[in-house]
Amino acid sequence: MHVESNKNDYNSKEKYSEVTRILYHLIHDIYSFFKTPQGLQLLSDLEEKKVLKIIFIPFEPYKISSYERYIFSKIEHLFDNKKVIIECNDILSDGFNNLTFSAVVTEVMLQFVGTNITKKPEKHFLSLNKRKKLERVILFNFLEKNNLLQKGITSFHWLNQSPDISIPNEYDDDIIQPQLYKHDNIVPLYEDTLFEILCPSGKKLICEKTLKPLLMGKPFLIWNYEFLNYIDFNNYKISGHSKEIETLNKTLFYFNWYKKIGIDINYFDLDLENPRCIQEKIIELCNMSIKDIEIKYSKTLEKANLNKKLIRKFMYNKLKDWYL
Repeated sequence: MHVESNKNDYNSKEKYSEVTRILYHLIHDIYSFFKTPQGLQLLSDLEEKKVLKIIFIPFEPYKISSYERYIFSKIEHLFDNKKVIIECNDILSDGFNNLTFSAVVTEVMLQFVGTNITKKPEKHFLSLNKRKKLERVILFNFLEKNNLLQKGITSFHWLNQSPDISIPNEYDDDIIQPQLYKHDNIVPLYEDTLFEILCPSGKKLICEKTLKPLLMGKPFLIWNYEFLNYIDFNNYKISGHSKEIETLNKTLFYFNWYKKIGIDINYFDLDLENPRCIQEKIIELCNMSIKDIEIKYSKTLEKANLNKKLIRKFMYNKLKDWYL
């Protein structure tokens, strides 16, 4: 059974199955649910083994606030016995391991799970950018200044520049919109390119942007303005101050998140103590022929294929927990 925790209209007459799955939007929804008669009854059923497990699944990508972490601390004791499980695409507390993609992202991306790309790429990179944001403007200026736009398939919609695919011009790309991710539109873009330059939104959210190239078996670089301008790597070292860097930097946030689920997305041997490593790597790659990249970075391409297998296994195990 699925209960959408934002509606507060739980059906007390509906019987719970042995494994109960509940979609939630906010941690506060879970806190409120366990104060309702239905939530208390569910906990009672768990004690009496009428219900074996309760799994809370995030509906959409969700950045946990300090307030939400405080709310979680009020109900954290409910999750000690491993019979009540909360999954989240952000870290709730120290040692939190139940990281996952949201239900919406998982549903949208399932169409790409079986995709196998065999076509030889004709362009170096893919970079899709919809809404005008500072870091995306900087990315465009960087590519234009270094005469790299012709090396890739790009979209910068505020400049009326996009590949020939059917995607509306106006939408909020912080919100997952399934109609935008049609298999026949997206896959050819990955078939024609060797790697992807991602420019996620300002929020540190694990969403479909990194999941697409993982499922396609394509390496990617994560561009962000913070990484290039705000971190003094003379004062921060990866080994000793990873938490401080993680709070400032999206690139390392993504690296650390995927590392926690056993996937290494540090492609192309990036030197993360070099604040210009993303820019330098893009220039290096685009000044090479595609064939030379495939030779020099053969292990990177092997890693991308391995990561495709790992992410598929991860998603399969999550779906098995959720629905089987």
